[in-house]
Amino acid sequence: MDAAERKVWITGSGRCGECHEKMFDEWETSAHAQSVSSPLYKTAVASAKDATCERCHAPLAQVAPRDIVVTEGVTCDVCHTMREIKPSVDGGSWQLAVDDMVKYGPRCDLKDHYFHRMGCSPEHKEAELCGSCHWWEPKGVPVFTEYADWKAGWAAKEGYPCQSCHMPKDKAALATGSPVRTGVPHHGLLGKAKDLRATALALEMKLDAQGALAVTLTNKLAGHAVPAGLPERRIVVRARLEDGSGTETWHDERALGRTLVDANNAEVPFWKAVRVASDTRIAPRGSQSMTFTVPMAQAGSVEVDVVYRGLSDAIAKQLGVTDVEEQPMTKASIKLGGGYPKTAKSGKK
Repeated sequence: MDAAERKVWITGSGRCGECHEKMFDEWETSAHAQSVSSPLYKTAVASAKDATCERCHAPLAQVAPRDIVVTEGVTCDVCHTMREIKPSVDGGSWQLAVDDMVKYGPRCDLKDHYFHRMGCSPEHKEAELCGSCHWWEPKGVPVFTEYADWKAGWAAKEGYPCQSCHMPKDKAALATGSPVRTGVPHHGLLGKAKDLRATALALEMKLDAQGALAVTLTNKLAGHAVPAGLPERRIVVRARLEDGSGTETWHDERALGRTLVDANNAEVPFWKAVRVASDTRIAPRGSQSMTFTVPMAQAGSVEVDVVYRGLSDAIAKQLGVTDVEEQPMTKASIKLGGGYPKTAKSGKK
């Protein structure tokens, strides 16, 4: 009996949200909820002409190929039926236990109820649950390496799985009518305040009298390299000079990330790549430094802004993407005039 014929116990996320409203509201705006529907994913799949990505972006397609829930991406029923989880460079190494009405989670003290039975799964507290999709190196080309980065870094050694940051513990009711409990995982994936990108990096800058601006970024909190995820993502460091009236008179920028190339050494999307040409991501608790040459003035300020950018300029152009996501991460500034050198740090004036 194939997947289209056998009985499967799957439910649309909205139905889950009727009882688990808090979790649904958090998940609904997450990357998991948009794993199939995001414009970038649709553009990439159309360009790659490869269904491989569906294994992790639309996991329910293997068990319910004609069901509307497939279009919901990484839904409640994906994570809460995951079993036999085995992270590897091949990615997507898990099974979905959808042949019964059991939903698995990290709590083992809950009773079955009329809608579904409760499955005890300590694995839901472990990084391997995330690593099953967030580690993929097809044909030896590193595409998703978050799990491998984590496993080799400080977070794994100090006992902090992915969930520690991406699903921090909250105080809430697990479902309508149940008591308020502590240790309830937040389901938004970017922290309770969606601030993981804003808190990951520390910025230090130093300006000397000749206009040499030294900038250092330190990955102080992320347990994986930054930027994470698609190799096409970038951290962009933008430096600018403003005069006394706030008008920009000079600017420059640098991008950090991993660049994949084809056989002709041209930057290409990961599905066309054969090797890594450069990797300037910031390792866990590591740093990246750069120097800008600023045309000095008597008044004004030097500003540095660090932003997350969803695609490198080269890849955005190749894919025809004009609306590239950007999110602010950190910033600092130095006022001109007086003695030098001058220093500044993010979060301090």
